[in-house]
Formats: sequence, structure tokens, C-alpha cells
Amino acid sequence: MRVLLDTNLFLDVILERDEYYKDSSKIWSLISDKRLAGYISAISINNLYYILKRIIELKFVEKIIDQILDEFEIIPLTKEILKQARSIKNKDYEDSIQYFSAINSTCDFIITRDKNDFPHIGIRIISPSEFLATL
Repeated sequence: MRVLLDTNLFLDVILERDEYYKDSSKIWSLISDKRLAGYISAISINNLYYILKRIIELKFVEKIIDQILDEFEIIPLTKEILKQARSIKNKDYEDSIQYFSAINSTCDFIITRDKNDFPHIGIRIISPSEFLATL
């Protein structure tokens, strides 16, 4: 099964956000253990780096980014994906980019806590708890 994780799931785990940590970390562990194929949009890597370097020590940020690069397939940001993301009306361009990244990589799910920020056509958008319940 191929899943794209939204940026917020990585932040939930890295920052140990109480309310969300448990489910998000379970999903990340399934990917680390190769029980799921984990994908991340290239745009999320630079967003994570930017956000995290303002909160935690740079050495730790670099270690986390290296771990993500090792454990996840990185979906390249292409001109086609950017055009597709602009072709639909959506309030969040970044989420549209992630959406079309998942579509172009034939992912089965996008796992996010912000389901309403994504288009609801063509691929299943699901919360971490909903996803874990399907396994």
C-alpha cells in the first residue's frame, strides 16, 4: 500500500504533539518497518526544514531530514504537478501540490489531519486514526 503523508503528520511526531503523536508515529513506524510504502512530496521537505530550524537545534533538524530521505520515497516537484495544482480551485496551493504529487505517484491514500484542505476527487483522503482503523 502506498501512502503520502501530509507535512502535519511529520510535525506531530517530531514535535511530539500530545493529541496527535500516537497515531502519526504508528504510521511512520509502519513505513520505517517497510510494512507500508511511504511517500512525501518534495515541497514538504523544505517546509519541514524551514519550520523545524526555527524551533529546534539545526543538527537535530538535519538528522530528521536525513531520516525522512532514507525512509520515504520523495515525489519530485515537476512543472506538470504545479500546473495540475493550479488547475483546481482549492484554498491551499501547497495541499493541491501534495494531492497531485500523490496522484502522479499512484498513492492509495493521503494521510492528513486537514482533510478539508484537499480536493476530494480521485484519491482517498483520510485521517491517521481512520487509516489505522482500516488496517
